[in-house]
Amino acid sequence: MIRPAQERLFGVIGYPVGHSLSPLMMNRAFEVCGLKCRYLAMEVTDLKEDLPILARVGFEGLSVTVPHKERIIEFLVKVDQEAEAIGAVNTLKRCENGWEGRNTDWIGVVKALESAVSSDKNFWFGKKALVVGAGGAARAVCHALKKMGMVITISNRTYEKAETLSRDFSCDVVPFDSLGNFSPGTWDVIVQTTSVGMKGYAETSSPVPPTVFAPGVIAMDVVYTPRWTVFLSGAKERGATVVFGLEMLLYQGVAQFEWWLGVPAPVEAMRKALEEALYVNSEGKR
Repeated sequence: MIRPAQERLFGVIGYPVGHSLSPLMMNRAFEVCGLKCRYLAMEVTDLKEDLPILARVGFEGLSVTVPHKERIIEFLVKVDQEAEAIGAVNTLKRCENGWEGRNTDWIGVVKALESAVSSDKNFWFGKKALVVGAGGAARAVCHALKKMGMVITISNRTYEKAETLSRDFSCDVVPFDSLGNFSPGTWDVIVQTTSVGMKGYAETSSPVPPTVFAPGVIAMDVVYTPRWTVFLSGAKERGATVVFGLEMLLYQGVAQFEWWLGVPAPVEAMRKALEEALYVNSEGKR
């Protein structure tokens, strides 16, 4: 049997994971808290074979990223109610007889919106929200917005996928090509959940026409590299309030840290680590 002797082990699994900023964020948190822990990025392709190995080696907690968030559920001994409703898991914790899973992505959405705009629950209740996209991120976003009391409309390039998501979360659907027909301020909150705008992505146009934005509208992008996506830039130009994808990444990580270790996370230190990494990536310098 192999067990870590000097540090407790945590990590992120997926394929690929070489670009992940989570190790920088988590290792900074461990350092600030004086914890003898190490967080690693690991490429995992065979969940059935690799999860038991990671448990035997001594990993106590894992973050889960694409493409494993949905399929990994079948290999877990326990899944919490939120992850079950979303249909995806992004956080694992080792228990006596295997791994148990949670989803903290939705927490990241809620905390990002609350920290950037308002933590008053009444502020969000009844707000009309548009979710663009119908993948795994959209599922977590829909769950979060429902929890906040918003009324959700979904739009996606593939209409059938939007319909499937709408049935799962009891939401309305509008055709993707019709978004330009809606007047400014039709939706109070607009969340972009696709990979459009991500660094290295071929498409540089926003998936949402800027005409839907207006002062008072809140625009959030789950993409965090670059910080200013075309979507967010268009929203700002129209006077909307913007919420960066970095905030969702931060707060889902905060929830993971606190579940694994049972102590408060050093939020500002984690944010600073992410901001430093994004600055280096975007500017090529410190």
